[in-house]
Amino acid sequence: MQGPSSLEALIQELRPDVVHSLEFQHAGYLVLQAKLRAREPFPLWIATNWGSDIFHFGHDLAHRAEITRLLAAADFYSCECHRDILLARDFGYAGPVLPVLPNTGGFDLDHVAALSSGVPPSARRCIMVKGYQHFAGRAMTTLDALVSLGNQLRDYEIILYSVGHEPLERAQQLIADGTLNIRIVGSASHDEMLRSFASSRLYVGTSVSDAISTSVLEAMAMGAFPIQTNTSCCEEWFDDGVGGFLTTPHDVGLIRQRILTALEDDGLVDEAARVNAETVRKRLDRAKLAPRVAAFYEPVLRAARKRSGCEPPVLLKI
Repeated sequence: MQGPSSLEALIQELRPDVVHSLEFQHAGYLVLQAKLRAREPFPLWIATNWGSDIFHFGHDLAHRAEITRLLAAADFYSCECHRDILLARDFGYAGPVLPVLPNTGGFDLDHVAALSSGVPPSARRCIMVKGYQHFAGRAMTTLDALVSLGNQLRDYEIILYSVGHEPLERAQQLIADGTLNIRIVGSASHDEMLRSFASSRLYVGTSVSDAISTSVLEAMAMGAFPIQTNTSCCEEWFDDGVGGFLTTPHDVGLIRQRILTALEDDGLVDEAARVNAETVRKRLDRAKLAPRVAAFYEPVLRAARKRSGCEPPVLLKI
């Protein structure tokens, strides 16, 4: 296995005090194998869990065994959902957990305000749809729900982004048939995506697994009403029926009903925008998160200083 051997050699050359792996199935497994092969004392290891690392892959027997070994070998654990702390404990992790923070690091709220349309969600005529169709994404389910609402969507433009091959083909056919007014977004800057959210009444994301979807946070920041499957940890960010709607990944009828309610209830989407703006101000302001982000490594660095006496400790991110 060239990867673990190369990483082990790099660690021996650089001699970092701390190794931080970002994600399990690639970076984390790589660090685990390097640690198992190490002929010298291994640096302190922070294993960060992203998205579906435990929630989805933990159901696969082979991955389950590897995740268990990884968590037994890690010195520190971090994630962006409280849900995933409980899952890590279920997998046997008994060590310290670092602060739960969104991977986005928050938003520059002055910049967000500058990109906002100033139009209340109830007056907007766009719908943002995440187009993932892969091991976790279920954009085809979202498209099925939208097709079933054809007449109610006559005056709406559907903005389909991050589009997988199958949803792309389906969307192109729906455009050709005149079934739905869909704009397919290829590459776009983050500012362009935020402006699209700012012009949208609602956002729909359907998946069998996720952590806190960045798209949900972007929707909340820009006033779009989020409709997201309950297989993410979005319930840690908004109350169902207040700041957004929770759905399930395979129930087209439920997703359809949630979209229809958000289209018809002006008071719901406008009040959700107000509530979510307050949540964003309290929990996603980059200026407020900066001290917490800066302090994120402090427990690890204290342990590294105690262990090696190096000042400052050297950190290697994988």
